[in-house]
Amino acid sequence: MSTPSLLKLLVEATAAVEGELNQLLRARLGADLRPVHYAVFRYLDPAGSRVTALAEAAGMTQQSMGELVAHLERFGYVAREPDPADRRARLIVATASGRAALALAARHIHRIEQALAAELGPESLDRLRAALARVPAALGDPSDPPSESGRS
Repeated sequence: MSTPSLLKLLVEATAAVEGELNQLLRARLGADLRPVHYAVFRYLDPAGSRVTALAEAAGMTQQSMGELVAHLERFGYVAREPDPADRRARLIVATASGRAALALAARHIHRIEQALAAELGPESLDRLRAALARVPAALGDPSDPPSESGRS
């Protein structure tokens, strides 16, 4: 049996954490939020974000992000407000319900991390967190072209 790739393990770990979070949130908030909607909240600036910025940060099309935002808007989690920097543009902002959902999610994420610390040990979880935080710098900026050695 071959060793699973780091990418596969990261994807599976992300799916497990998001699945647990989603189960907890659905129990409290109903079926309005699904893991796909987390992309909006994950990248939403507290002062508001344009759909284009959210889409770019999430690595998806503006149309796809717009559909996610429209769904969240229908359920009262976000609203569109004029952008003070350009009144023709709109910012997506969390509503009071959206902020409450974010606070609830933060509490559940804390509980999930406590469960992981109990399973892995607090020191192992701290090392895992520190190692994962170093990954982006270790791989360099993906928008930089690779150097001749294959690394930027």
